[in-house]
Amino acid sequence: MANKILITDAHCPVGKAIHRAFEHSSYTVLTPLVDNVDWESAAAITEYLEDNNVDIVINTTGWQETPDVGHQLQMVDAAKALASAAVNTQCVVIHLSSYRVFGGENKSAYDELDKPLPLGPAGRAFLEAERVFERTLSRCICLRVSWVLDIDGESVFRRLLQDLVTDGEALVVTHQRRGSPTSAAEIGRVIFAMVNQILCGSDNWGVFHLSSGDPCSSAEFTEAVADILQREGALKRQWSVESLSDEELAVQGEPDSAALTVRRCRDNFGYQIRSWRQGLTGLIRTWLEQQETKPKSDVTS
Repeated sequence: MANKILITDAHCPVGKAIHRAFEHSSYTVLTPLVDNVDWESAAAITEYLEDNNVDIVINTTGWQETPDVGHQLQMVDAAKALASAAVNTQCVVIHLSSYRVFGGENKSAYDELDKPLPLGPAGRAFLEAERVFERTLSRCICLRVSWVLDIDGESVFRRLLQDLVTDGEALVVTHQRRGSPTSAAEIGRVIFAMVNQILCGSDNWGVFHLSSGDPCSSAEFTEAVADILQREGALKRQWSVESLSDEELAVQGEPDSAALTVRRCRDNFGYQIRSWRQGLTGLIRTWLEQQETKPKSDVTS
């Protein structure tokens, strides 16, 4: 009998990417609509897990790159209910988290052993969800990711692309923000590899980081994206590099560095670190092709 994998929200952009990674596998992947299960009820989740004999849960409920208040509450409430249900059913949980759990320390990159100290409500929600699982489950992975390259939904990357192909005032970018971007597809591939090894007896639990191997500033990343758009004949907007004041940085509520080391993914799961530049041109071309097939009102909205 095939092992059963549940993706709690396979309909959000990152959930779709994770689901695609399992499409040609031998696993039975369950992807209920968000409204079909009460993700804030431990009893309802327990019933679903038991009825479907779920082996591993991939938790993406409430996950957004920049979650609003509603998603923050949903993320924490769902974590509490799922953790309780996982205890009842002995399921393994892989929970998707974020670099936003870290604060404003002057670090070039954050290691899995660094102490989280979030700056804003989104970071506090990500951290509280992590701690719920850590307190409750012995078999759980919390996978923190850096900036996500995703052309679906309302991702930061997609908004950057839209800004650069639209006429307007110059964008302001800075070298004071650093990250190590990774694609949504890469998140799916890594979680798929983790599932394979867990079902083969791997006993690696706790916090893991996923990011590219070459950190960059937001200005450097913008320049790389703009260069590709220019080669494709789509660049319309310029940008300027400026230094932001401490007050301006603080208002944004995220750490100066979103760069993460991937020590544990490499050592425990054999992860081969990739560059964020790999596949970037193809991803941008795919997005440009999507814009050509959309009605003009959708592209400009």
